[in-house]
Amino acid sequence: MDGLGLTRRGLLRVGGASAFAAAAGGGAVSVLRGRGQDETPPASFYLGTYAPAGGAGIVRGRLDPAAGTPLVEGYTGAVSAASWLATSPAGSILYAISEQDAGTVSTLTPDLAVLRTTPTGAGPVHVAVHPGGTYLFVSLYGGGAVVTHPIADDGTVDPATDTRKHRSGNRTAHAHQVVVDPMGAHVLAVDLGLDLVITYALEGQAGKLSEVSRTRLARGSGPRHLAFHPDGDYAYVANEHDSTVTVCAWTDGVLEPGQVVDAAPKTGVTNQPGEIAVSADGHFVYVSNRGSNTIGVFETANNGAALNRIAEPSCGGDWPRHLALDQTGKRLYVANERSGTVTWLPVNPATGMLGAVAGTLTAQGAAQILV
Repeated sequence: MDGLGLTRRGLLRVGGASAFAAAAGGGAVSVLRGRGQDETPPASFYLGTYAPAGGAGIVRGRLDPAAGTPLVEGYTGAVSAASWLATSPAGSILYAISEQDAGTVSTLTPDLAVLRTTPTGAGPVHVAVHPGGTYLFVSLYGGGAVVTHPIADDGTVDPATDTRKHRSGNRTAHAHQVVVDPMGAHVLAVDLGLDLVITYALEGQAGKLSEVSRTRLARGSGPRHLAFHPDGDYAYVANEHDSTVTVCAWTDGVLEPGQVVDAAPKTGVTNQPGEIAVSADGHFVYVSNRGSNTIGVFETANNGAALNRIAEPSCGGDWPRHLALDQTGKRLYVANERSGTVTWLPVNPATGMLGAVAGTLTAQGAAQILV
């Protein structure tokens, strides 16, 4: 397992969303203004933060289409330790876990009004929504399990129908991520403590998961997060403990490990990959490197079966817990937990290369940027 640059009191003192104003270089206030009818409307974003680190909870806003600057519209402190967020398939509902011993998952409107808060288990760190919109899955790092919650007709989260505890010998399970495969047929749980990816099938009527296969990665590798190639034939696993990425073939519910590459050059600095993302065309893979504070840029080969690291530029902050490509694929956003910032870098879609950091938003305890 692992808040915005001002405390809540400071935010109120200087006047609402304008307190989140710190875009690097220009010094302009990053608050959404009125836009002309002929301009491209900005895409929305959400930011989850750790309140114990000074975070404001959940922040919402829009991305300026020209500069990529996050334009903050509002925030809520109603969800503490909101370290992971997800939206409904239509984008009309936001879901947020609260990473605490007595963990919860909250249902919110796009304007961050809390509709319902549902208990889920110990130490949740990730939430994913099935593309059918009828179930939601939570990874319990503290509880070492995957929890299945039905989604009610109004979009709110109902009590759990299934909790699958992970076990392997006498080792301690730490479920860190749940991913639904590109076809929506399987649910993959990445367990950092057991060095496993466990694949489940969802029994839709009962809301239960049944195990299909187990993929064991190198002992001590600490698989954290997984991302699929858009063609669906390969997946890439970022391993936190040994600072590697494993390329896996994916066929009929079975992951088969293949090539293993270093997430960052070996320099003597302890490095722990945080997040992994794949470009929409499948040509490039990006990994956030906590420790070296870089972004590993990889080019795919053989239709996704191999990776070649081509660059490792600075993330512009400290401890990049999460990264995300925007919907255009032209910018990469990074949530830097320890420096309390969100940075963004331009992406060359043809080469996959990243430009210099284009801006910085103060965001204490930054955990995840959802764009």
